[in-house]
Order: sequence, then structure tokens, then C-alpha cells
Amino acid sequence: MIDISNMSNRAVIAEQYKNTDNLALRKSLHDTYSVNKTGFQKWMFDQYPFREKMKVLELGSGRGELWRAFFEDDILQGYGMDITLSDFSEGMVDHLRQIYLDRGMSVRKIDISDIPFEKDTFDLIIANSMLYHVRDIDTALSEVRRVLKEDGLFFCSTLGEKGMTQYLYHALDELGIPYNHESRISFTLQNGMQLLGRHFGKVERRDYEDALEIDHIEDYLAYIYSMASLQGLDKGYYDILRDYFNSRKVNGYLHIPKEYGMFVAGKG
Repeated sequence: MIDISNMSNRAVIAEQYKNTDNLALRKSLHDTYSVNKTGFQKWMFDQYPFREKMKVLELGSGRGELWRAFFEDDILQGYGMDITLSDFSEGMVDHLRQIYLDRGMSVRKIDISDIPFEKDTFDLIIANSMLYHVRDIDTALSEVRRVLKEDGLFFCSTLGEKGMTQYLYHALDELGIPYNHESRISFTLQNGMQLLGRHFGKVERRDYEDALEIDHIEDYLAYIYSMASLQGLDKGYYDILRDYFNSRKVNGYLHIPKEYGMFVAGKG
């Protein structure tokens, strides 16, 4: 049986994120086939209330894509901010150090459940598409609140329960491919408000409207087989999945719904 629910299994996640290859592949699918050409990362970046001299912490920075284009365009030049990028994967941390240490940014290996900073340290904390990997979400959010300043803001993006993942579940069900239906995704657009509300006095949800329109199904299959939650999907299903998705094209494109957004939280 394929265990598609294990998004917070640390061993699986560590294996998937030990280098940047899988992240690059998944980002490429979104860059190539997203209907909303603004781009999720640019949309997120535009939400952040940057100001001079602020202290910023990003948790789960991955490949650091959020920052690359904007530093190349000198958008943040002159702000003089103290920015720390972090990840719990040593491979990702090594990648971040190669790119960002010479740009005046700090890079550290950090587990969100044990953030190595004093309380009330940061003006802005960012956690993009990573809280659903966290096994103990309350401990993680408690740590974020602890190191956030009284007037600071926490921005966390995530997925919803009616987007790409649910679309894939439906396909597996129709094809009779067994998988574990008991979802353990710990943080979504549907439950994020409630979970954040346990630790923050003020929470706001912001949605990003988008979808995928894919003409080369092989790119979508490469994405599927790169997913940490789909470890165990036999390559023998490849042709079955390819034929299934090709048969569902309309005017040459496979339409896949996306449900992404972010929460903005403050101590209140």
C-alpha cells in the first residue's frame, strides 16, 4: 500500500530534502504550467511589510528561491535588514550558504520546534509551505510566538484540502491504486486559522488564485514521483497514470486545481 499521508514523517522528509533536486523539479512544474503568471513566491513576497533595520527569520527556506530574484533586482537594497535563512536539512543549509552568505544574510540549521533564539527577537517570521511537515504543530507555533516581537508578524503559507493533492487522491481512487486515506497533513488553509488561534491573538487568511494547465503529462508524473508523501509508488503504475491523465485533457491540456494561500498572525 502507498502511504500518501506521511507528510510529517521526519525520515521520509529528510531523505526527500537532503538536496535540492526534488524541490527544483516541483518548482519547475509550477513555473511552467501555472495559470496565474504572477507566481506564488512573488505574490508572497509582495505581502511582507519590509522596513529598514527589521530582523527577519525564515524557517524552512529550502533552496532560498523566495529571495534570489529580489536580491538580483536590488529590491531590498538599502533596507539594512538582519535576515536569517534556515532549514532543518543539512543539504539545504549547505545550498543556502553557498548562495547567500556573501549577500550579508545569516544561514543556520534550525528545527522549528526548538528555535535557538531569545524571546521577542524577530519583527517578521516566515514559514512557507512547511508547517504541514511538522509533527507537533502546537510546539512549533509556540516556539514561533516566543521568538516573535510583541508587534511582530508571522507569515505562513500552506495548501488547501481541495487542490492538487485531492485531485491526485481522486485519480488514485478511480484507478484502484491503494493508498492510506487517513490524512495526517497537520496544517492547511482549512484548519490553519484554528491552529494559529491557539497561540496568536490576531490571524488573517489571504488566498492566491491559481491552477495548472499541463500539456506534457510526463512533467506531471515526474512531479508526482518526486513527492515525499508518495514514496512507495511503484513505477509499474507509470503508464496507467500517463494514460489516465492524457484521457482527461481538454483542448490539449490537463486542468488541475490549486489551492494555496497564507495566514498572517500577530500576538494581538
